[in-house]
Order: sequence, then C-alpha cells, then structure tokens
Amino acid sequence: MNELTNILTTVASAITLLTGTAKLLPTSPERKAALLALEQAEQAIQQANVRLAADLGYNLCQCTFPPQIALRTQTGEMRCPSCHRDTNEDYAPMRSGFRPRR
Repeated sequence: MNELTNILTTVASAITLLTGTAKLLPTSPERKAALLALEQAEQAIQQANVRLAADLGYNLCQCTFPPQIALRTQTGEMRCPSCHRDTNEDYAPMRSGFRPRR
C-alpha cells in the first residue's frame, strides 16, 4: 500500500508541475484543452486517494466531493481537515465506503 500511495503522490506532483507549465502557454484552444485534461487527471488522483483511504478503513467526511480524508488530532479524534467535523460521531466505516449514522 505504501508503494501505491507513493505512486499517487508522485503522479499528483507531476500533474501540479504540468499545470503550472501549461499556464505559461499563450491563450489558445490547445491551452484550454491541456488545462482541462490536467484538471480531470487531478480529480482522478483525488478520487483514487479517497478510494485507497476508504479501503484502508480511514474515516471520510462527505462535506465535499470527493470526500475529505479525516486526520487524527493530538487528542485522538478523527477530524475533517475542511469542515473540522469529528468524523467518529458522524460516519461509520463500511467495506465500500461510509454511511451516515442516524
């Protein structure tokens, strides 16, 4: 799994570098197409990261799409980095993802 995480991180970094380079191109239909393709690739990487996190049992917060991966705080809570919700209170893990607790 660490290898997969490293690969996803490397690909995401490459996409970021390519996006910066593409923004230096003169405005044209080709530039717009390149930036759109890079944006779609970035979204695919984000979704792959979320899928990997879900498969590893991490809590996900559904405040955004793709969902945010919850991070453990110093006090041990699993908090969303975006909305700061305690995901242990709101979501229970399932094999194929997460469902709201009611």
